[in-house]
Amino acid sequence: MIISTFEHSIEVEQALAVLEEIGVERSSIMTVMMDNNDERIDKSATSHPNKKTMAFEFGMATATAMSVFGISFGFIAHWGPLIWGLLAAGAGFFAGYTITRLMQSRYFKQVFRVKERLPEIAVLINCEENRFHDVQRVLWEYEALSVGTIHA
Repeated sequence: MIISTFEHSIEVEQALAVLEEIGVERSSIMTVMMDNNDERIDKSATSHPNKKTMAFEFGMATATAMSVFGISFGFIAHWGPLIWGLLAAGAGFFAGYTITRLMQSRYFKQVFRVKERLPEIAVLINCEENRFHDVQRVLWEYEALSVGTIHA
């Protein structure tokens, strides 16, 4: 029997599909979702949004504000309010996103260093002795956190 742990990701599904392709039966594979015990994790340390999400949100906010100015200007300009509104929205998004990312990279590095722990999955595979090395190779190839064997 082989026991392996993964972070919850698409690699787990890909590894299981490859195992089935090389001849490990589906009934010989069992997956168990592990509990992270979220009570002991300080929620205030991980409550900050993702860098790109925060920059995108700020970019959208500045795009909205700039589009209002662009539409207002468009009523007196040559191309009209629609074109000027779209141009101002694009420029506002680019400016807001870029400024936010620059500020994050220079001033807020320590805030975003906390990595949220993803839930882990334990995969138990009952296979023949002659397939041990193939199964282990597939598990390591698809980024297993750890792989162990039980020889019965």
